[in-house]
Amino acid sequence: MKSKTNVAFTLAAAALLGVFGYRSLAKQTQPITVNAATCTPEHIRSVGDAMQRSVLSAQCAKAARHQAT
Repeated sequence: MKSKTNVAFTLAAAALLGVFGYRSLAKQTQPITVNAATCTPEHIRSVGDAMQRSVLSAQCAKAARHQAT
C-alpha cells in the first residue's frame, strides 16, 4: 500500500515538473530594447521574469560601458 502511494506521488511530481518545464521552454521571449528609459533601476526591478531582468541589466551595463569609452 505504501509503495503505491509513493509511486502515485512520484508520477504526480514528474507530471508537474514536465508541465512547468514545457511551459518555460515553450515561452517566447520578448525582444529587449536598451535605451535610457528601460535602463533605469525602477524599470529593471519591474521586469517580472528573472531571466529577462538579468539580460536587461547586463545589456544596460554593456551599453553604459560602451558609452563611457
